[in-house]
Amino acid sequence: MITAIGRLDRSGATALDVGLLQRSWCLLLGVVVAGTAGYVATYPDSAAIGVAGVAIGLLMVVGTVRLLLRAPWLAPWAALIIFSTSSELRLRVHPGIGLLKDVLVLVLVLVVVSRLLSRGPRALAGTRTLGGVLAAIAVVPALYLLDPAGQHGSSWIFGSRLLMEALALLLVGLLTDRPQRTLQHLVRAMTVVLPLEAAFAWAQRAAGLEALLRGWGYQYGAQVRVTSGGSLRTSGTFDDPFQLAALAVLGLALGLFVAKRGQAVVLLVAGAAALGATSVRTSLVQVAILLLLYAVRRGWWRQALALTAVAVLAGIFLLATITTSVRPGAPETPLLFGLNGRNLAWGQAVQGWESMLIGNGVGALGIGSTRELPLAITPPASHDPAVAPTASFAGDPAFLDSAYAQVQSDVGLAGTIALVGGFVGLAVILLRRCRSGRSDATSWAALAVLAVSMVDWIGRSSLASYATGFLTLYVLGLLLAADQERQIQR
Repeated sequence: MITAIGRLDRSGATALDVGLLQRSWCLLLGVVVAGTAGYVATYPDSAAIGVAGVAIGLLMVVGTVRLLLRAPWLAPWAALIIFSTSSELRLRVHPGIGLLKDVLVLVLVLVVVSRLLSRGPRALAGTRTLGGVLAAIAVVPALYLLDPAGQHGSSWIFGSRLLMEALALLLVGLLTDRPQRTLQHLVRAMTVVLPLEAAFAWAQRAAGLEALLRGWGYQYGAQVRVTSGGSLRTSGTFDDPFQLAALAVLGLALGLFVAKRGQAVVLLVAGAAALGATSVRTSLVQVAILLLLYAVRRGWWRQALALTAVAVLAGIFLLATITTSVRPGAPETPLLFGLNGRNLAWGQAVQGWESMLIGNGVGALGIGSTRELPLAITPPASHDPAVAPTASFAGDPAFLDSAYAQVQSDVGLAGTIALVGGFVGLAVILLRRCRSGRSDATSWAALAVLAVSMVDWIGRSSLASYATGFLTLYVLGLLLAADQERQIQR
């Protein structure tokens, strides 16, 4: 009997067995049939060419899944490129390109399901120590499915889909085949994508505000923003500067902890350049956390504690002395008290005791509320020269501007506790590994990514965004998988 049909790499370390391909083909062909049938049921009056297009697209999904089963290290390249460029391509080419994000998530999930069907419990061996954490996080999508305070309409579909895709990417990274090699390719991909993003962001700054609005087709308050001091903030190929800043912080974390020396130099320089183009204040706190963890890992914990104390005092002083206005012309208040209007936005998440306990319903506020019936592919944000530019602010109740406030508004206190508790539990596990003396660089990298992400989620509706949600959770899962693989090897 033939037990293997091909090697996954030149070393011949792993082989695909016939059972894996048989199960994969049955699963993937089932997806093609189900997808085509679903399209016909949803759009019965569509032309035959539409059905053919769906069938061809799903067959391409099947081929991509087979490719990633053979070469799982290609997944980080696809994730970085698609998540980084989708927003710009939607604006330049066609709004439908945004669906590539959903297709990629579907492909990566199918790859994981194929591995689970083939290997069974063996594929889950590396997740046993994270069982409690994953169970806590799993409560969140379960509550989104139930939607205790809302109705299962278009806003629910949109809000639930984004959160579940982001959390699915955490599992995809965690269950990646050969995670150490895949992590190496993630670092290589980041050394290509991040410098290009930084260069593009500075090209946008060189073009200037008027050119970006009138000639490049960007929207003021979205891709193009200004600081309270009037300095231009650009976003690269993302929808807003905060997503580019999140990508830069991820690059800095990889550069400090897991990249080789040459790669680290590229990532650190490119990351600093990208952060300079975005002028995102939260990134200063995130960079301080990265430097603190790096110092502790190198054994400089006394210096790190002293530096932390100084940084905390300096941060409080700056927040108390820097003033800003929520809207143009409004009275300026210290950042320490108003947090640039975010306290107003967060307050929208809780509108009474019932709202605190079960939420306002998925999509009642936040990003889910931006999609109404009929369901359709929406065009990207663009500037209308006939209308004076107006900015989007954190005080707008449609944008809670916090992952925690978003979950609280959608599903209530139980969802918030499950989300925060799950990631805090994960942080405790990683801290124990780092303190054990047997920790690897991947343990510190995972802790760094988790720490800066939990800070970022305070002021970003991150779980629904490309970099601070989708890409961050995928990278975190992959780091956890690589770390677990090293623990098993020892």
